Amino acid sequence: MEVCLKASFGDFIAGNPNCKKLKGDPDAEAIFGILSKDGNIIAMIDMLESGKPALAACVKEVERYADSRESPTFDLNVDFSKQAVGRMVKTIVEPFGYESHIQREMPKSLESKYFTSAHFYRKTGEATMKVVKAIVEIEG
Repeated sequence: MEVCLKASFGDFIAGNPNCKKLKGDPDAEAIFGILSKDGNIIAMIDMLESGKPALAACVKEVERYADSRESPTFDLNVDFSKQAVGRMVKTIVEPFGYESHIQREMPKSLESKYFTSAHFYRKTGEATMKVVKAIVEIEG
């Protein structure tokens, strides 16, 4: 039986050769870690299913992290860094059967400090992972 795991930072680097210089970057790895938390993946997929960009689910958390860094190694004021975050999202949602579809404006209601646009994704049906939500009784 083959075990499928969530995308890793290594998968992101391997799938995006132009981001190779981020290998070993602690802030880039931390942001990937934020994006790939189970709760954020579920929230990103919920966003996608409601026709919104995946990044909208956790953009504030990513921005708070970036703003908390005194001397960031991954600066969200730089276009390359913002594009890398978009590529991270793509790497994370692809195993769930989503592919990049179109780039549009980020919802203004989010009041994102760094991101003015983000990619919208569409379901391809070719998934190796899925989100399962369940209601269970609590014993006690």
